Amino acid sequence: MTNIPVSAGSKSYVLWDEETTYNTAVIAASHFGLDTNFDATFKNNMKSNRSFKGSTNGGRDVSKFTAGKAELEFSLDFDVNDDSFLEPVLGDETAGTYTGTDAPASITVIHAIDNVTTDRDEVYSGCVINTCNIKGAEGEPVTCSLSCKAAKMSYDAALTSNTALTNAAPYTFSESTFELPTGSAIGNIINDFDITIENNWTLHYGTSRTATAVTPGERVYRIKLSTKYIDDGVLNKAFGGTSPAADTPTLNATFKIILTRPDDDTLTLTFTLAPIDSYNLQASLNEPIGESIELIASSVSIVKA
Repeated sequence: MTNIPVSAGSKSYVLWDEETTYNTAVIAASHFGLDTNFDATFKNNMKSNRSFKGSTNGGRDVSKFTAGKAELEFSLDFDVNDDSFLEPVLGDETAGTYTGTDAPASITVIHAIDNVTTDRDEVYSGCVINTCNIKGAEGEPVTCSLSCKAAKMSYDAALTSNTALTNAAPYTFSESTFELPTGSAIGNIINDFDITIENNWTLHYGTSRTATAVTPGERVYRIKLSTKYIDDGVLNKAFGGTSPAADTPTLNATFKIILTRPDDDTLTLTFTLAPIDSYNLQASLNEPIGESIELIASSVSIVKA
């Protein structure tokens, strides 16, 4: 039989593992979580070369094409039921804690497609996680989206062996706790949260079309909360008082989120120096009044228990 259109998930899977040497592929054997989407893009960055007219061509038309950098990017989404994906985001876990003090290692990512006749194994090496976005909303599991850059992708018709999924349920929004600062629960009803961690990687190409080295840039932490208004605590923290502070608004010492899953495992995210960067009030006729805030932070500690 010949190949046919196949469904993602039932006929495909994604695996990853940490590389010892940048852009030296390893055999991947770990799942990110309960994966739901994978989206990859490859660019040749072709350049059009034109010149003054010759005897046979030139002028307005293209004479030649040259290839630029070979750029590989991909994104993937998953329900969070395992914390190990945080290592390539923040650095190695130490005694159950991720702090972001280390520069994360590169990883190899496998996207495997099991077709009828010809299988497809996409081996992405030299991968770094540029952006990590963790979200939770009422009635939903906690989800994560990763945006990654890769140095190279190699095709193989032999599939990398699949491995078992982590035997754990996803963390849930319904069992989350929010404190600003630590020890002071937010009085408003939280509808959803959105955390973004940016690593701002730079890939270096030199005389090669594919990346040969990589450098992490500044790390940025952003948090968004949507709430239903109950008291004035959030507004006062944004102002730094009952009106905008004369010099500096409140520099909240910490902002804490505790995520729990049905087996009572927890992930505690504590962001330090977390001022409110923006505040928004939403009041629509006959609807509950809502507030939303955006915070920035200087660092994070994530503890699993």
